[in-house]
Amino acid sequence: MGKNGFTLAEVLITLGIIGVVAAMTIPTLIANTRAAQLKSRYFKSYSTITQALKLMQADDVSMDSADYSAYSNPLYKVFMRYLSAPYDCGLGGDIGAGQGNKKEVPCYKSSTGNSAIPYKSLDGKSNFNQDYLDDGQIAMQDGSLFLFENYGGRIFISVDLNGYNNKPNRAGYDLFTFQYIDGELLPMGDSRTLYPDVDKYCSLTSSSSLNGITCASKVKSDADYFKKLARVIK
Repeated sequence: MGKNGFTLAEVLITLGIIGVVAAMTIPTLIANTRAAQLKSRYFKSYSTITQALKLMQADDVSMDSADYSAYSNPLYKVFMRYLSAPYDCGLGGDIGAGQGNKKEVPCYKSSTGNSAIPYKSLDGKSNFNQDYLDDGQIAMQDGSLFLFENYGGRIFISVDLNGYNNKPNRAGYDLFTFQYIDGELLPMGDSRTLYPDVDKYCSLTSSSSLNGITCASKVKSDADYFKKLARVIK
């Protein structure tokens, strides 16, 4: 009785085809998965900050920038009371008093004279404007990092979606900035925010130190924002 089977050549050809298909599809699958994770984290963080601000309003807590001082009465300390299990990173990433210097906490050491690698602009060629990240930081249980700026009558809250310990640490990719205006948290790039020019400050070709700061607005208006970005930034 004869036996049917595959020859070695046929097996090798089949494996070769599978390898080619895998090489073509796996990178796309990985990029799409990463994009979906970042998108989910973006809206989760946006919701978390919005809910905390609403609770502050309900308690009649002031959100007037002038009522807070970066050192004696920082805004982020008050905001932190309305979060679930936050970790105080201090003003410029200097770990909060009494909490120890835990390396696993995703704080960004932005203090003057510190040797931490700075956040980059969206194109990756310039350092992002660190002045908007140095008035307090809060690390969350999901790994995200909230960074505050309270200066000149303006309140900015930036979010590192996956924490400072995880790359690429680029504005407009995993770092997004919002501005609190008249009781509302607005994505930077909204017409009412300090930087309304989305195309100028959310560009893969601009080397501005503010490049990426308005991308928060693009995320809200373009459902495929992260997918498009994942194709060009690895």
